[in-house]
Amino acid sequence: MSAKPAILVASPLAVIGLSDNEVIVAKVYPRDLEARAEAFSKVKRGELIGEVREAVSKLASSGFKRIQVSPPSLLPALVREFGDLELGELDRPVDLESFFVKSGLVGSIEEYRREVKSVLDKLVEEELKEAVARRDMMIVHAVHVLEDLDKQINMVYTRCREWYGLHFPELAEIVDDLEDYLRIVAEIGARRNFDEERLERIVGPKLAAQIMERVRNSVGADLSPEDEERVKDVAREGLRLIQLRKEQERYIEELMSAEAPNLSAVAGPILGAKLISMAGGLEKLARLPASTIQVLGAEKALFRFFRTGRGAPKHGIIFQSPLIHGSPKHLRGKIARALAATIAIAAKIDYFTREDRGAELREKLEKRLQEIREKYKKPPAKKLVPKEKPRRPERPKKPMKKK
Repeated sequence: MSAKPAILVASPLAVIGLSDNEVIVAKVYPRDLEARAEAFSKVKRGELIGEVREAVSKLASSGFKRIQVSPPSLLPALVREFGDLELGELDRPVDLESFFVKSGLVGSIEEYRREVKSVLDKLVEEELKEAVARRDMMIVHAVHVLEDLDKQINMVYTRCREWYGLHFPELAEIVDDLEDYLRIVAEIGARRNFDEERLERIVGPKLAAQIMERVRNSVGADLSPEDEERVKDVAREGLRLIQLRKEQERYIEELMSAEAPNLSAVAGPILGAKLISMAGGLEKLARLPASTIQVLGAEKALFRFFRTGRGAPKHGIIFQSPLIHGSPKHLRGKIARALAATIAIAAKIDYFTREDRGAELREKLEKRLQEIREKYKKPPAKKLVPKEKPRRPERPKKPMKKK
């Protein structure tokens, strides 16, 4: 039995075992480029492929009980399978190029570098294909487009309302809905064209009656046919953007249903997609702790809390969930924690196992929320701290006069 530790290195070309600058064992991957890339990919993920098992067994049979391993991702699986060995992480660099040439695995250092580059290029290519195939990055970009559309719609609506408001300022006071306002401007135009029947088709009879009453008493300026047409063009553009946004939302819902059904069931497809976008992908979201998911989107408030020690944020973008913003204020923090914990589980299932357990997760979440609502029905009583009366500053004593 050797007292010195052996070294096991899984490279892009082979798994080799070393000791005292000598190659004890070398298990080469298949020569096919795709097979090599697949083998090295499994090694990086910590899977025990045949070449790794054979190399470790050979080192153990050669009397080595202590083995330093690279990459360290292999350690958990090796410890489970080879529990009688003393395994640890390799703590120093190894000149693999020289060992590969010395053992005759490659003809030269240049050949080693060329073959390693080919394997790594293939590995990156396969990882990119896998990422696109999962389509979670499609969700990220689709959410970015949705957010941009929201900004554009709001900007067009604001400009249209300000412009048309010169002619009929009272309309904005009656019609709150952005789409209805733009539709009235685009389809009817100037006040002189208003009639109750056309308005009823857009906003219903109640609002139509209110609008017609204000039309007769409006303080707005007249609108020439040319000006009317230009304002209507702006309103039509706003409606086109709204329609595009609806289609984008449907597309995101379909993507989420296919790629993250559990997250969709728990958080809703749009909020779930925004969480994936903020995290940078489904995998990254799946690896985040619930405490981080809870405050995603509240980074500024979080940094302010770290700096000042006051006002820790209770929730970030998950506040958009009706489960939170529709709850009493004193329950929102507790509900946010419960929702974030369930989202973390849902994201892990969607990425790692791809099982559809959305109904089960939703049921457990609803049960937990019911417990919270029952336990904390009333808001906590505010502690009244008695204010101290301000003390009158003492006057400085006059120095005694010397007699």
